[in-house]
Amino acid sequence: MKRYKGIAKAGFKVALAYRFELFITLLTAPVSLIVFYFLWKSIYAYSGEEIIRGFTFNAMVSYYLINLIVGFFTWSRIDREMEHNIRHGHMIMDLLRPLEYLFSVLSFEFGMNILGILVQAIPFFIIGVLFFNIVVASWINLIFFVISLLLANVLFFLISYLIGLTAFWFKRIEGLSRAKKPIIHFLSGGLIPLTFLPLILQKVSYYLPFQYIRFVPISFYLGAYSIPEMFKLLSVQVAWVILLFIIAKVTWTRAFKKFAGAGA
Repeated sequence: MKRYKGIAKAGFKVALAYRFELFITLLTAPVSLIVFYFLWKSIYAYSGEEIIRGFTFNAMVSYYLINLIVGFFTWSRIDREMEHNIRHGHMIMDLLRPLEYLFSVLSFEFGMNILGILVQAIPFFIIGVLFFNIVVASWINLIFFVISLLLANVLFFLISYLIGLTAFWFKRIEGLSRAKKPIIHFLSGGLIPLTFLPLILQKVSYYLPFQYIRFVPISFYLGAYSIPEMFKLLSVQVAWVILLFIIAKVTWTRAFKKFAGAGA
């Protein structure tokens, strides 16, 4: 466990090297929030409705801001890293280390994402409270949100990790990696809340893990569910994490055999 903590710290330090990118995000994110604010203000004013698809205007602005914060913590480039390492023969160095590869890279990226929370999410949240009157969650909703956010981080990582494993067979997975972000962003509620999607797409998203990356954690924060409903959704989110973890382990075993056989 201490070794994985050390790896997480290393990821945190690597993220510090990208201070300029973090600073740019701090400047651009409020701009996007301002654009979103006035766009939806116009939509609500034009519609004449106080509630659209279950969202008041204030709840919609809050959704978008929390959505940005969730985005700071749920990202992963492990698929592209794995493709690069496999294609250039660097993966052997990772395999020689006396650590579980999956947990090593998960710890490293977790450390990087923690910096995003500290440097980006917290200041951005304060801006939202002071200037945009966003919803401030109750303690119980905040606890469920934090737990769900941590699981969302692992969920997004496992999806990226599984995509990365396909590089053992297909070598080049750049197209799949590029398609990952917009597909997950759309079906997770990262673009707009899932309740705004056509009914057929809402039903499709219900059977996929993507909603547990954005829509469900944000809805926990906004108090959209009762406590029993949150426990139920959280258990489903945990089930998805366990399922993808098992699939990742099985796929890794087969990929390792293929890799070892090719190197023999």
